[in-house]
Amino acid sequence: MKINVQMEEVLKIISKRLTDKNINWVLGGSLNLAIQGVNVIPHDIDILTNQKGALAIQKELDEFTQESVVYKESDLFKSWLGVFEINGVKVEIMGDLSSRASIHDNWRPPTKLKNPVYITYQDLTIPVKSLKEEYGAYTRMGRTEKAEKIKSCLKGLSFEA
Repeated sequence: MKINVQMEEVLKIISKRLTDKNINWVLGGSLNLAIQGVNVIPHDIDILTNQKGALAIQKELDEFTQESVVYKESDLFKSWLGVFEINGVKVEIMGDLSSRASIHDNWRPPTKLKNPVYITYQDLTIPVKSLKEEYGAYTRMGRTEKAEKIKSCLKGLSFEA
């Protein structure tokens, strides 16, 4: 999927600001899917990290802050969340993101950041959430259309949902 130039430029800004800062983070969401070949059109940038990372990223992207990083909880999600706007692109930072499929379910453990997959995109080396992990997450959230698009990219690979 072709990613618009504006989003590519913002990804470069983020990557350059976070590289070599000892911040544990991965790219997630639709931009992650798109740069790994899934046929989706990204509309924002999602960065997954832990609480410490979310607060550190807040400092690195401070001038772009729309909503400072604070702990937020809804019926289905909880995390240290910050919202930024860089050159017109919305960027969400989620630290220790935990979710559940419905209010009747237990909370899943926070997103794991161990052993991220590193990919090269536009001369950047970017830590990303693997397509297998994204498939599982979208399936659990009931977002079947995106899950099926991810699954089609994983055809021929052995994986468990």
